Amino acid sequence: QLVTLLDRLGFDEAWIGEHHSGGFEIIAAPEVFIAAAAERTKHIRLGTGVKSLPYHHPFVVAETMAQLDHMTRGRVMFGAGPGALPSDSRMFGLAPVDLRPRMDEALDCIVALLRGETVTKKTSWFELCEARLSVGCYSQPTMEIAVASVRSPAGAQAAGRHGAGLLVLSGVDDASLKHHASNWKIYEETCSRHGH
Repeated sequence: QLVTLLDRLGFDEAWIGEHHSGGFEIIAAPEVFIAAAAERTKHIRLGTGVKSLPYHHPFVVAETMAQLDHMTRGRVMFGAGPGALPSDSRMFGLAPVDLRPRMDEALDCIVALLRGETVTKKTSWFELCEARLSVGCYSQPTMEIAVASVRSPAGAQAAGRHGAGLLVLSGVDDASLKHHASNWKIYEETCSRHGH
């Protein structure tokens, strides 16, 4: 109902996050929510804000996002992150320190798949063998992609590597704004270094 209202009021976008243990923000599968919201709206763009990549096989994430891109006729946005709640990672049997490396490995593959590339990669937690999307993206060359940035520069670096947007998910107090400004500089430098 909220997203439907936002659509009628002319808002540009809504981001739907994935959490499993916080007792709030209780959407476990943002893609399912987006599919339902897309049927009830006409203009608003809908993003995963964020999909917690360490908990999911990257091929399934890429295929699901490409399907949503078609179902929404290009209104979907892919927001990725490592997962913010240590209580979520504990339930998945993962140490919080392992989340960022897993996110980076998955993101590299997902971005390549969404751009129409064939991917072969083996890691400690997933394998892709000449994987390619069964149906490419509706949006060309791909849907809008963003990476979460909270405090550390890791999100800004991941976004910059792929030419993705930066999805800032923290406060606006003076200390947070200082981190945002610092991360933005890192983001710009990383984008430039990778030709974006």
